[in-house]
Amino acid sequence: MRPDEPKTFDPHDPIDLANPTKVREITEKLDCSEAELADAVDQVGPHPVAVALKLGRPEVVI
Repeated sequence: MRPDEPKTFDPHDPIDLANPTKVREITEKLDCSEAELADAVDQVGPHPVAVALKLGRPEVVI
């Protein structure tokens, strides 16, 4: 890795469960409930790619 490269490979913003508009958008994309989304975020953190993988939807881009 070059020194000028970002330390993360996830270009997406973290999932903010306090933002109802974003939560609704993400639950629609992932076809899950708000409770399932919150549970996934609790387990793997707010990174969209990790949450999509946890919910079994790795092909979905959040």
